[in-house]
Amino acid sequence: MKTQLLIAGLAAVGMTGSASANLIISEILDGDLPGGLPKFVELTNTGGSSVDLSAYSIGNFNNGGTTLGGGASTVLSGTLAAGDSYVISYENSDGPGVGFFFDTYGFDADNFDLGSFINGDDVVALFLGAATGDGSDATLVDIVGVIGVNGDGEPWDYTDSYGYRNSTVTTGNATFTASEWTFAGTAALDGADAAGHVAVTTPGTHDFVPEPATAALLGLGGLVMLRRRNG
Repeated sequence: MKTQLLIAGLAAVGMTGSASANLIISEILDGDLPGGLPKFVELTNTGGSSVDLSAYSIGNFNNGGTTLGGGASTVLSGTLAAGDSYVISYENSDGPGVGFFFDTYGFDADNFDLGSFINGDDVVALFLGAATGDGSDATLVDIVGVIGVNGDGEPWDYTDSYGYRNSTVTTGNATFTASEWTFAGTAALDGADAAGHVAVTTPGTHDFVPEPATAALLGLGGLVMLRRRNG
């Protein structure tokens, strides 16, 4: 997890105040190294307080299906501080120091979802609660793609490519909205080596524009830190 600096300043002085935690899907990759790897999904806490990840789960709907891959979502674990990002790698090897994600980016993902392989035309969904079946037993809080639609040729098709959440989007959306995202287009990574993947993706770090309430607290937090230095 790497911290987006402005939000980190707030967390450092412990001033979460009324700014609420908010978890979003912030980046997605379907790589083009051998085996179609690496593959990852990044989540970011854009709020001003920490997130209990154990309250959330992530799952995928493949090939236009309406049932979660493996029949259930994967419940997350740990705590994600304000401004931090959390990376889920989809590959058949588990860290530390093993697999295409590590070989490409030089660090381990936070989570290896070994049971839910994804391709660039598959839907990825973030839930509050543990979802099973069609996901209706949990609350959908954010999504990439449209459940029941195969992504081939859709605006969100990220096959051999990647997408990232626009910096002005800080709230999850249970209805996929393409304008909230920037997708590079299918095959954007065709033939790219590891360095080519690193050049266009930033797992673990997501820049965003804080919401006004959070920004105000950030300014106050910075003032407190300055006074402490001058004291």
